This record gives sequence, structure tokens and C-alpha cells, in this order.
Amino acid sequence: MKGKKIIISLILISFFILLSYYYKSTYSSNDIEAINMNKKYVYPLGEIVSIKATTDGVLVIGYEDESEEYIGGIEIGDNIVDINGVKIENVKDIFEILENINDDEVKVGLIRDEKYINENIKLKIDREYKKLGLWVRDKISGMGTLTFYDPEKSVFKGIGHAITDSDTNELLKIKQGYIYNPKNLNVEKGIKEKNGYLYSDFDLNNPIGQFKYNSNFGITGVFNSEKEKSIQLIEIGNKDDIKLGRAYILLEDKTKNIMSYEININSISTDKQNTRQISIEVIDDRLINYTGGIIQGMSGAPIIQNNKLIGAVTHVIKDNPKKGYGIFIEEMIKLENKN
Repeated sequence: MKGKKIIISLILISFFILLSYYYKSTYSSNDIEAINMNKKYVYPLGEIVSIKATTDGVLVIGYEDESEEYIGGIEIGDNIVDINGVKIENVKDIFEILENINDDEVKVGLIRDEKYINENIKLKIDREYKKLGLWVRDKISGMGTLTFYDPEKSVFKGIGHAITDSDTNELLKIKQGYIYNPKNLNVEKGIKEKNGYLYSDFDLNNPIGQFKYNSNFGITGVFNSEKEKSIQLIEIGNKDDIKLGRAYILLEDKTKNIMSYEININSISTDKQNTRQISIEVIDDRLINYTGGIIQGMSGAPIIQNNKLIGAVTHVIKDNPKKGYGIFIEEMIKLENKN
């Protein structure tokens, strides 16, 4: 009888051990999966690209004539999208429409702050030709840096701030944008009181990607061919992961190699609407010798700290090119792809 009790006790003990192991393995595994599900991994880039884009309609950048009759309520920064109900896609469309108008006044349809507005304005007569009393633009070009490629959504994101018009500083409503590999990349170094910049030639026949979505926190687009996976995936960090002190930025050099340069994070802002959320300082002599510090065209360069992608470069301080700002990477992760 005593032997039977011992056997039953051993069976019960074994059962509870197995049950405990099952519970631990099952629920611990699920906990790990839940943690991993909250993590996101992307490919950091740092590639410098040339950018060319056409606007949605034409952008008003100034007034040829300050007379109210030629301006009406049209403001600098407005996007003209139609004249007398006829769609406008570029500057050439305006000339063609005005050629066939007999009246000396037109109804201009425009977009301002995402709202459609109509304004009636008088046409100017230049010899035999009619024209608007406005300066307008339909194309932009420049340089920027790609921040990361998201393999889950098959999109790239870059720049870290809005593409704006150089004259009005207004966010451009992009109809179609393209990115290109720069040819003969040149660097104008940043010095005190003068911003440096990147410039290059590029082949308009061979874009490597395209985008339409331009926001306050950068651009989102797609590559024209599958992105090479020659780099390691990196975990996305949030603002709570960011610490004061040592970090790194990635940037392509003249030989198209992605280099890691040491920076210092001096302060962190909690303002989510600000594109100057991370205050940074370049302390790597190699980058200072290469660019002078932070220069135009570097916007979007990834910021890495503790093996996490935490941000992207956005601005330079004018009187000290070694210092600048970056944006939290989580702001760029939120951007939708509206291609």
C-alpha cells in the first residue's frame, strides 16, 4: 500500500512539472512573440540622390504686377490647378489656354491649405499676347539623402522634412517626383555664416525611384527595381530610446560607399510637430574634412544609436555647420505611401 502511494505521488509530481513546463513554454513563447511583433526592422540607407519633380498645377512664386486687379485674392504659395475650368498641369498649359481666350478676365481655380478656391483676375497684355500678372513655377530639382527602405511595405523614405519652394518656402504639392543616382558628385563645404551644399549631374533617362507624397516629415516613394540587400536590417528606435551622447550618421561618400560618422546628441525636444527634435553636433574629423559638417543635401541621413535607427538629419545651424538638428525616426515611419 505504501509503495502504491509513493508511485501515485511521483506520477502527480511529474504531471505538475510537465504542466508547469507547458505553461511556461507556451506563455513565455507568446510573450516573446508579442514583444517581437512590436519591433520594426528596416534597411538604413544614407544614399545621396538627385531629385526632380513636377508640381500639381503651377505654384505662384511672385507677382509681376502689384496691382490688385491682376492679383485678386491670389497669394504666393497657391497652386493654380485650372483656368476657366480647364485643367492646368504646367506653365505651357497656361499659355495655350490664354491664347484662345477673348475676354480680358479669367476665373482661376487654385488650391490653398488643401481647399479649392476660385479667384477672378484681369489679364495683362504684353504686345499682342495675354498673360497672368503672376510668376509661376511647375518644376523643382535638388539633392537629398534617403533614410531607410521598409521591406514590409516596399517603400523608401527620405529627406526628413518637406520639399519646399526656394522662393516661397511653401511645401510643394508634388504631382510626380523622381530620384536619380548623382553623377560627378561635388561638395561645397559648409563654413561659418555660409551653408555648404551637394550638387551633381544626373541622367534624366534613368530614374532609380519615384514619389508623389511630400510631407512636413519627408518623402515616401518606391524604387524602380528591387532594392539590393547588401546592408543589415536595423531595429527602429523610439524617442525614449534616444540618449544624450555618442551616436552616428550614415552618408554616402564620393566613391558611393556608405560611411558611418560620429556625432554627439546634445539635447532632445518632445515637440512632435517640430523637425528640430534632436540637436546634434558633428565630431568626426572625416566628415568635417569631407563636407565641413552638415550641409544642404544631407537632409535625411540616418542617425544610429545603440544599434537602432533613431532619427534623420534635417537642418544645419547657419553660423556653425558642425551643429544641426534631426527628426525622430518614428515621425517618418508614420508617413503613408500615397503613390
